[in-house]
Amino acid sequence: LRGVEKLLPLLRSHSESVQSLAAGALRNLVYQSDQNKMEVEAKGGLGAILQALNSSRDVETRRELTGLLWNLSSHDLLKERLSAEAPSVLTRSVLVPTSGLSEGENPKDELLADGVAFHHATGCLWNLSSAGPGSRKAMRECEDLIDSLVYYIRGTIADYKTDDKMLGLIGDLGFASALESTENCVCILHNLSYQLEEQLPRGSVRVLRESRHSLAPRPSAVGCFARRSAKITERREECCPLLEEKSNPQGPEWLWSTITVRMYLSLLARSTRQGTQAAALGALQNITAGNGALSRAIAFTVVQRENGLQHVRKMLEEGGSDVRRTAVALLRNASRYQELHAAIVEQVLPELVRMLPDCGADLGATATVCLCDTLNSLSRSQRQHVRALLAAGALPGIVALGRNGPGRAGQAARDLLRTMWSYSDLHGTYKKVSPEETASVS
Repeated sequence: LRGVEKLLPLLRSHSESVQSLAAGALRNLVYQSDQNKMEVEAKGGLGAILQALNSSRDVETRRELTGLLWNLSSHDLLKERLSAEAPSVLTRSVLVPTSGLSEGENPKDELLADGVAFHHATGCLWNLSSAGPGSRKAMRECEDLIDSLVYYIRGTIADYKTDDKMLGLIGDLGFASALESTENCVCILHNLSYQLEEQLPRGSVRVLRESRHSLAPRPSAVGCFARRSAKITERREECCPLLEEKSNPQGPEWLWSTITVRMYLSLLARSTRQGTQAAALGALQNITAGNGALSRAIAFTVVQRENGLQHVRKMLEEGGSDVRRTAVALLRNASRYQELHAAIVEQVLPELVRMLPDCGADLGATATVCLCDTLNSLSRSQRQHVRALLAAGALPGIVALGRNGPGRAGQAARDLLRTMWSYSDLHGTYKKVSPEETASVS
């Protein structure tokens, strides 16, 4: 019927009702039809849709256009093209007005605030953020995009007044979809934080290092032990890196801001949605995964400054499988730093032990490797941590995994057992705890 070809010109109509009907018809045509999606692109439709959204002030038309973009963004072959053009239009036309980021600056734009269009727009951007490095870079650099997402999320969790705030924005969309919009925002930030430290400009890391050392007061050179005192202070600073407390981050700075770290931890404390929890944990896992000063500082911030392990423990206890897997990966990142081991052992070790396959957990091979690597890091640093593992009843599960675990998971368990066995003074304890398992360890 050549529907796409006939409908696209109608998006340029001066009649809002014609535009709305055409956008709605196209939205239906492309839904679950890759062929129609590609035809929209081939006929120059992406530019026409974005132009219509940029100029339209009609609520229904904007809802149809953002819904159409959301449907189109699910096609992998269109994501790169959309990533180059759609984020700026969606941010300017939908995200900024609805998030309240520019509240009071332009009253006319505030009339464009609409929870339905925001839900569609963030769904589209979530798809685009998964496209690859080029798309992530374009979205990180898009003015006000990250700012709007963070502002929106912080608004929904402030003062526990999520219902009041969001119901006023979403109208007939319903509160459940408002929660999905928050989830969309967190998932976008999760994707944009992937491989963040590797792709940061050099200046960002340099500033972080300078600000970290400037957090502690400089030692005064008094007395004959001044030089030694200075070295001790410097070593303490080196052991306890902290993120720069920047009161007004902008753009991609939000991705590694202390404010954003607190926001993710607040979501873990308050949200009951598995998708939101997994995305918040995933973002924290991403920004602690690197090998440089940034990841180290964020790990220390989560564990020491923000007491974040209490929320991770809750996720290990109550979360679904995806949530627990991501929590284990985050703890693996934190366990790379010996200074954080005591807190990990004290606050989450029993929950980690319960994640062992022999204890009924089903994490999957990758997460099980992460779990064993974490326990191995803890065990290498102090024998007291091995004693804590034994007290938590971990030995039978580790041995069973070492015997029967497939591939990398089994090897990781055997590596952990070798580390535990390296403490010869604990051999007697192993035999008392579980003689049969001890025989296989030795």
